[in-house]
Amino acid sequence: GVTTIYLNPIFMAPSNHRYDTTNYCRIDPYFGTYADYLRLIHKAQRKGMHVILDGVFNHTSSDSLYFDKYSRYPTLGAYESQDSPFYDWYTFNEWPDDYNSWWGFDSLPVLTEVQDVRDFIYGRNHSVARWWIKLGAGGWRLDVAPDKSHEWWQEFRPRVKSANPDAVIIGEIWDDASPWILGNEFDSTMNYRFR
Repeated sequence: GVTTIYLNPIFMAPSNHRYDTTNYCRIDPYFGTYADYLRLIHKAQRKGMHVILDGVFNHTSSDSLYFDKYSRYPTLGAYESQDSPFYDWYTFNEWPDDYNSWWGFDSLPVLTEVQDVRDFIYGRNHSVARWWIKLGAGGWRLDVAPDKSHEWWQEFRPRVKSANPDAVIIGEIWDDASPWILGNEFDSTMNYRFR
């Protein structure tokens, strides 16, 4: 009777938990290839099942190609230069070492909500959220959803739904989720309070 498979983050990341994305457009080789992903999607769909991906859109890894604290990528990361195209993607109190990070973990710099980030995550036709839906994902489970603004999620929803009107959007909300499930943000939330 199972109809849905929810995957924790599958994108490139240095940790075993994968909530520290280094590249939103690449599957971590630990999990397989694009061909493996497409094969999973195809087989699941043939059985009437949906594969839900975990969207970690609040923060990246400090070792990501966008932040590039350790100069591992050919692109110019926000940590490397204030001239980086990704510099405005993060909030620096004092560049480069004092920046906004999730719960103070310097390995998880928080993404801002500037237009470039919005376009990259959900705004453009080939944005991260839309691209993976077009590749067959049945929807998104959104990590630390309250850490982004209501405006962010109100813009996110129609962009994802335009790629697939049936794509489900599930937010990770630990407290009262009422403000997020009014029909203009999430379809549902994680049921932590009932576990």
